[in-house]
Amino acid sequence: MTKRREQWLLWLAGIVVCLMLSVGAAVSAQAAGRQVYDDAGLFSDSEISDLTAAVNVAEEETGWDLMLLTVNDNSVGSTQSYAEEKFNEYTEKDNGIAFVLDMNARLFYIATGGEAYEYVGDTRLNELLDDATVYAGDGDYYQAMIAMLNDTVTFYQEGKPDHSSVYDADQGIYRDVSGSNVRLLDLKDILLAIVIGGVVCAGFCLFITGKYRLKFGRYRYNAREHATVKLRTNEDHFVRQYVTRRKIPKDPPKNGDGGNTSTVHQGAGGRTFGGGGRGF
Repeated sequence: MTKRREQWLLWLAGIVVCLMLSVGAAVSAQAAGRQVYDDAGLFSDSEISDLTAAVNVAEEETGWDLMLLTVNDNSVGSTQSYAEEKFNEYTEKDNGIAFVLDMNARLFYIATGGEAYEYVGDTRLNELLDDATVYAGDGDYYQAMIAMLNDTVTFYQEGKPDHSSVYDADQGIYRDVSGSNVRLLDLKDILLAIVIGGVVCAGFCLFITGKYRLKFGRYRYNAREHATVKLRTNEDHFVRQYVTRRKIPKDPPKNGDGGNTSTVHQGAGGRTFGGGGRGF
């Protein structure tokens, strides 16, 4: 009887453990699948559903992880750090954007990761914040989020700006990311260039030879008879020297117009982030 009871207890304990694991996995999956985190309590249930649907549409179009977050907590020291930490915590891909509305700081912050900061550079980021703060200033936070999602899809469909570059604020260097305007030479192009160059060079040499009727091997120039040499003494006296040192700033790429730059930095978790914020 004791043995049978022990077996039943073991079976019961196993079932309880399985149920707990299943519930935990379900909760984790649900949390990972969420895209709207309204901790500030700004949206109704129907608005959260509509925002979630809008995020789904934007994610299908871009292939990025997108999330909308609101917070109203004075313990949040930096909205930028909060946005980047939540990006690392909730996203499954390297490419994506976290849109954060910090009601305590009265601030919008947009954190871009992966290829998202190549599409949403500094100029486009300002356009996003322009649209968001217009609605937020009127208290329409729902429409502010919708406007940013719509702008993100539009920018993705337009593609990366021409002559775009990324500026690493930590290292002070630029790198070109446009890609579309760069064409590499293949073997056929190189051989064709060599042949054309050889033909042009040979033609030029034949033209000069014929024009001046040069006869190779017969013409001699008498340097001793026609040349003269004059020697002068020149003395230099060292007086003093001056050494001037200054830091030369790194210039943006020559093909850029200054308006298609994405400024990035090493943010939370060591990930490279772009982005920016604005108060309202």
